[in-house]
Amino acid sequence: MKTQLLLTIVSISIVSQCTAAEPKVPKSGKSRSEHEFLKQFVGEWDRTTEAFFGPGKSMTTKGTMTGHMIGKFWVVIDLKADVAGKAYHGRATYGFDSRKTKKYVGSFTDSIAPILWQYEGKADGNKLVMETEGPHPGMRGTFKFRNTWEIKNKDLIELTSEMEGRDGKMTTILKSISRRKKAKQ
Repeated sequence: MKTQLLLTIVSISIVSQCTAAEPKVPKSGKSRSEHEFLKQFVGEWDRTTEAFFGPGKSMTTKGTMTGHMIGKFWVVIDLKADVAGKAYHGRATYGFDSRKTKKYVGSFTDSIAPILWQYEGKADGNKLVMETEGPHPGMRGTFKFRNTWEIKNKDLIELTSEMEGRDGKMTTILKSISRRKKAKQ
């Protein structure tokens, strides 16, 4: 009986101390130059994309790109367009893993394929090169993919997407040009 009473008193004491303590908000980490690089995607952009389906076969679409930061560490890029009469929406999330991989990391999903692509990469000057390996939405097998985002200037970003073919060579499957929308006056 005394042991049970003692345990009850100790439990009440611990619970009252925990509930009386003020919650501590974790400190935000410090951003690095790698995180600053991602801010170049922030804004609203008009986008023209050409997708390549083989020699002499391509399709051009017009759409938008919108980028915003989540805190200081992550950029979310939304891509929207009309593709062959159907609404398209793609979303990329990129950040820099300063603790584990010391690389840029990211993911991409879209409304066409039931695939979550997970990327790793690096920035090289004005380019962000992200690579992954995974399925192609229209082909059997696993392939290597590379997305190279080139920051031409503060108002122009070019994206080149490549896929490794069965011959081991990288082939351009998509080129996109995003131009910053002019501020409304």
